[in-house]
Amino acid sequence: MNVVSDRPSALAPSLRLRLHTGTSLAACLIAASLIAGCEADTVEPERAPESGKPQISAPTAPLAPEAPRHEGPAFAAIAEKAVAAAVPAAVAADKARVDAIAAAKADRAVLEALYPQGRLRFYAWDGNLSRDGKGVVDLLAILDDHGVDTRGYRFAELDQATAAVRDSFAAERELLLGLGKDVAVARVGSAAAALVRGQGGGQLALVRAGGDDLDGDQRWLLDRGLDAVLGAASKTRVALWHADVEIARAVIRYVIDFEHARVAHPQDYMTPGVVRRLATTKADAIIARLTDARGRTAEVMRDIWPKHPQYQRLLKAVPVYKALVDAGGWEKLPALPGKKIEKGAHGVFVGALRARLRAEGYEVGDDSDRFDDALAAAVVTFQSRHQLDPDGVVSRNTVAEIDVSAARRLAQIKLGLQRYREAEARDPEDVFFHVNIASQEVFFYDGGKELRRHRVIVGKDADDIDFALHIKGKINRTKMFSATMTKVTLAPRWYPTPRVIDIELGAALAREPDYYVKHGYVSEMNADGTETVYQRSGDENLLGVVKFQFPNRHAIYMHDTPSRGLFKRARRAYSHGCIRMHEAAKMAYFILGRDRGWRKKKIKDIMDEREEKVVMLKKPIEVHIDYVTTRVEEDGTILFSGDIYDYDAAYFAGQLPVEEFEDYEPASVKGL
Repeated sequence: MNVVSDRPSALAPSLRLRLHTGTSLAACLIAASLIAGCEADTVEPERAPESGKPQISAPTAPLAPEAPRHEGPAFAAIAEKAVAAAVPAAVAADKARVDAIAAAKADRAVLEALYPQGRLRFYAWDGNLSRDGKGVVDLLAILDDHGVDTRGYRFAELDQATAAVRDSFAAERELLLGLGKDVAVARVGSAAAALVRGQGGGQLALVRAGGDDLDGDQRWLLDRGLDAVLGAASKTRVALWHADVEIARAVIRYVIDFEHARVAHPQDYMTPGVVRRLATTKADAIIARLTDARGRTAEVMRDIWPKHPQYQRLLKAVPVYKALVDAGGWEKLPALPGKKIEKGAHGVFVGALRARLRAEGYEVGDDSDRFDDALAAAVVTFQSRHQLDPDGVVSRNTVAEIDVSAARRLAQIKLGLQRYREAEARDPEDVFFHVNIASQEVFFYDGGKELRRHRVIVGKDADDIDFALHIKGKINRTKMFSATMTKVTLAPRWYPTPRVIDIELGAALAREPDYYVKHGYVSEMNADGTETVYQRSGDENLLGVVKFQFPNRHAIYMHDTPSRGLFKRARRAYSHGCIRMHEAAKMAYFILGRDRGWRKKKIKDIMDEREEKVVMLKKPIEVHIDYVTTRVEEDGTILFSGDIYDYDAAYFAGQLPVEEFEDYEPASVKGL
């Protein structure tokens, strides 16, 4: 069944980065490999004397010490050559750094701040990635699990740069092997190459490698090939800089994607060009994030993952559906025989339904073409996890959700991760409300734990007209934003908007002249000649017994309602944009109990008095309103919501941003 496991990921740390193009980052050669070939020779062991046969040693003449065949230059001269070669190598490397940064264009300002002293950030002198560099590469390797589009990461250039490091080290190794099969010579030559690559240490590094112990033949061998080795090391130093800067550019893009890019937001969508320019427009923020992160860049990259509890849960859901996709997913159901099918039915469709649900991990019982209890229970479970009425009846709506492919569900989970990276609630405070428009629910969190969950009704998706603003379209959709709840109003009055007064109340008055009197409305004339209309507190008040206010430019708030029947429906988009809360009185008891220490009886008594009372919160609470169609419960159950505003569909179709309304001028005002 589609449940996330808490078992740690099996992904092992690796220096190989699998790219979207199918290429990979090769692991850099370690310095020891430069002399590995020199230590391959072994000495033939002496044979033990044959048993039972006396061994007679032939007389031998004493051997005089063999004189060196060559008298190479003094070690001091060799050391001076290596030290001197490090100077132009450093100049060439610095030029490579400057050129690479200059060529980075949009990334240039950030890179200049990251490399003020000309020190590598991710590589060591020996060509190995540092511990931090390995951590960065590991994070880049799992970008796809986060649902991040990797096309902006220059992975082809990064792969090319790291391949150049590998090839350059291989060239050094070949040159060192060409010095002869003398480990001591190769060791000193390797130390000289490291000096040129930027290791430092001067002549002392060569002494420590055994340079002053070399005899004339060894110095001759070393000197004969040293220029070529030092030249190769200088090229390696340049290659290291190119690779290091390419990794830094990938890190910059990572920060952009996880903190600044909005590529799925239905209104604030950013085009690819705008996202690329974020390295410039958000340079100060990126620099502030990374400048002091040397040696702990991977830690900082992890730290910018959204802090909302759902992000980690959704991340664990990705491999669940990846496995389903890799297993082949499932086929669409055959045509539904009639308007619906339910328990007791049998036939080909039932068999296909059973096979389909089993493919996603649902318990469907034994193979059978009969719609039995086990299959009915599986259908109810499926419906409850896909925001459908859990009646066990397979209708067209249920078939539509069942026919969504495994690949699309995986994409939906990844989109959920993207939406949390862009969410109003991505990095919430300890105490906050989170309204999810897509699932029509509000959650109350404290310290990362969900303490309360209530069903809500959100803005309807039908087209409508605002004659005062001269617009028409999806004007009732609940907006995505953040605000601060500052007060709770008990037994509230309702002040309808001018549009509601003109269209809905005006029409009601036209049909029923005493409508205001019957339903508790009051119309008052103001000194400036304008009219104020409100509905008194009471049983018919459309705000019910409580209103939760968080001032915002959309005039949206959460409130109770006397009409509670709609909360029984699985999908609940019926309001004019405000958020109606199920069992809102219980939320009021909870909030005011925490904030004011008030008991339930005191709060209820105020509600029953039917006189509006505004209670200012001692500790205001943040309210975040978002739209995410995937959710993972604490037990790992993966839920999918309906795309009530078609925001997901617009994203997958490449039709962002969404134009929700347009200018409107009525052809006639007759009847208005």
